[in-house]
Amino acid sequence: MDIMFERYEENTGVPRKEIDFTLNFDGAIPSKESIKDEISLCYGSSNELIALDKLRTIKGKKKANGKARIYSDLATLKKYER
Repeated sequence: MDIMFERYEENTGVPRKEIDFTLNFDGAIPSKESIKDEISLCYGSSNELIALDKLRTIKGKKKANGKARIYSDLATLKKYER
């Protein structure tokens, strides 16, 4: 699995980092947990503080586009995520 980060933004209204990424993979699409683990390694955050959103595969390719939000603490994540 290879992740290319397309956009990174600090949200000032809500204390979180917002990222857009493209995921290249072999075989089946990776699990959300493995994607969160990879993002946590790149950004130095716990995978429990990452919320994935809009993971969409690209038809006919071993690629997916996605969005994620990285929070600074669990209380803030629970406040803004379902």
